[in-house]
Amino acid sequence: MVIGRKKIYYGWIIVAVGVIMMMSYGIVNNCISLYVVPICSELGFTRKAGAFMSTLYSAGGMLVSAVSSSLYQAIPVKKSMRVAAVTLSAAYFCYFFADKLWQFYIISAVAGCAMWLIAYVPYAIILSNWFHKRTGFVIGLTYMGTGIGGMLFSPVVGRLIETVGWRECFAIMSIIVAFAVIPGSFIVRDKPEEKGLLPYGERNADEAARHISEPEGMYFHDIIRSPRFYAIAIGLSALSFVNTGFAGTFAAYMSDLGYPISVASAVVSGNMASLAVGKISLGWIYDKLGNIVGTALSGAFLAGAVVAGLLMPGTLPVICEIALFSLGFAFGSVAIPIISMAAFGERSFSKVNGTFMAVTGIAAAMGPVFSGHVCDTTGSYAGSYRAYVVIAAVFTVVIILCLAKSKERTFNRT
Repeated sequence: MVIGRKKIYYGWIIVAVGVIMMMSYGIVNNCISLYVVPICSELGFTRKAGAFMSTLYSAGGMLVSAVSSSLYQAIPVKKSMRVAAVTLSAAYFCYFFADKLWQFYIISAVAGCAMWLIAYVPYAIILSNWFHKRTGFVIGLTYMGTGIGGMLFSPVVGRLIETVGWRECFAIMSIIVAFAVIPGSFIVRDKPEEKGLLPYGERNADEAARHISEPEGMYFHDIIRSPRFYAIAIGLSALSFVNTGFAGTFAAYMSDLGYPISVASAVVSGNMASLAVGKISLGWIYDKLGNIVGTALSGAFLAGAVVAGLLMPGTLPVICEIALFSLGFAFGSVAIPIISMAAFGERSFSKVNGTFMAVTGIAAAMGPVFSGHVCDTTGSYAGSYRAYVVIAAVFTVVIILCLAKSKERTFNRT
């Protein structure tokens, strides 16, 4: 593609495709809860049984993250993305025909695996291959698509369910997802060498070749013997636990405080918009200010957002919560690949990143459960939120200490 006399670097095209892929993730993952009530009402399922579909999406992500390194050794990333794109579109359409609970569960498990194989897992690897400079920014820019997809299509899905029904809505959205992900999967390339290009930020072909053939970093068998690996894994898991435990129950918490559902929904939409901005901003901060500063700011914003929630009701706490949600809740997606690279280098990046994504996925699934248990026991989510403030503060420090012991590495290399 050419504009005037300047060619657009193909890596930016891959980023644009990635934003669309991530928007599809937002459609599938962020909108599934909207179907639960109409499905359960029509087919007689309990709400708990219906909500388990979302849990299966997360389980699919954990499974894919755990096996991704071995998978990509056997199958190129782009080929697995093509299979996953077709599978996701077909699985989403199959909801149209489902009328038994086990059918919904099988479809959700398949869709969850396929969804992760076109989104976070492959793109962490692809972007690290294509960009040796501004990597944090492009990760944030690409991952921003999940928030945009959820923000734009949540009202569309809600309206379609009301007007044409949930089955027809699944069918319509499956077509939209197919048009978004299938063409994109044929545009993506695993590495710049496939297009005869150097990674962004590399000017010398010989240096780039050496960088590829002799990647920096530790071997995985040494990494798993390192206490630092487990400390970071626990720290990332703790912050993911806080992330979902707060975000997944925040609308219900606001309702308990007396806010109308319309106001709670508006605040959640504001959080999604803030998150989209936060993902780009956090990536830029990691590039410009380094891994320790980026992690410290994100952890502080995460704890601050929860504190703002505890100070509600009131207009000022709501505004502060939305503002702090940005960098704080961007950490769960943007920071994991950056910290994986910073702490252990490129040599075993796919294994380290896949492992971290798997364990944080498990922790993320437990967050809302913990919040719900505290609410059932005490009558309020506030107790769990107080615990989250402490957890966020403590484990942000743990991750910072681990990064300080690593060779400090920013992605904006010159």
